[in-house]
Amino acid sequence: MTVLWGSALAIVVLGSACTVDEAPPRTSERAATQAIIAGEASEPSEFRATGMVVVLDRARCTGTLIAPDVVLTAGHCLDKPKYGDFGFTLDSDATDGIDNIVHASVYHQHPSFDDGAEEFIDLSVRNDIGVLLLDEPILGVTPEQIEQPEDEVRVEPGVELSLCGYGRLVWHTPVLPIKRDAQVFIDRSESNEFLTTAVDPQPCSGDSGGPLFAETPNGRRLVGVVSRAFGRSLMCDTGAIITRIKPYDDWIYLASHDHNTGGCSAGGGGAALPMCLAGLLALRRRRRAAR
Repeated sequence: MTVLWGSALAIVVLGSACTVDEAPPRTSERAATQAIIAGEASEPSEFRATGMVVVLDRARCTGTLIAPDVVLTAGHCLDKPKYGDFGFTLDSDATDGIDNIVHASVYHQHPSFDDGAEEFIDLSVRNDIGVLLLDEPILGVTPEQIEQPEDEVRVEPGVELSLCGYGRLVWHTPVLPIKRDAQVFIDRSESNEFLTTAVDPQPCSGDSGGPLFAETPNGRRLVGVVSRAFGRSLMCDTGAIITRIKPYDDWIYLASHDHNTGGCSAGGGGAALPMCLAGLLALRRRRRAAR
């Protein structure tokens, strides 16, 4: 397991994405004592299902396969592009270009996603979650499993989680993305979000949508995705706010099976929506009961 000595938070590495408010410049003393420099890249066998969400062949965010044709990421990563379409790639190193992009014609940002800024400098209920449905499946890679009720995952202060993403090595310098991973700790936790500790390693620009994993008796489980920086700092030194997966388990299931942009899970409405939701949820409960 490699350790990311730098920060990593949500934003576009080579394009546009989310931003955080400006903060006072870092003092020379702090810069000297806490350099934000990344460690080694992830090994090829680690986090094989985590890749880049791209637009116009440029990295926008981090995402993770949870099915051969379904990518889980942060909701803000799926703001409609002004130009181009979404895609996804498992390319771990963009320094020589981004290869093997699979396009995605359908994507679902949580219908209650709130993109407000000032109200969300602390833990809240922002619903910052989304799924990207690929036009063709990516085979030969085992998708990650999201947290299920039977996993009984502890998401509380002091718990150590694994993080993977394509974020910056230095907070003020854009870089060509390389997949890296780190171990981070939970500082505070609420029902829909939790906060990582404000010590390196921690997420930075480019790691939005990046997965956080917990080890359970049932195996590794994806328990959260990177949402945004805590507070207003741009310097990746105050911890990151993470969207917890568990409250969105049913919605993720619905969105993952909804290939209609106006359908069940996303912005679809009307009289058919409750019936559509009920039918898919009933099917899911039957499958769980049959296990």
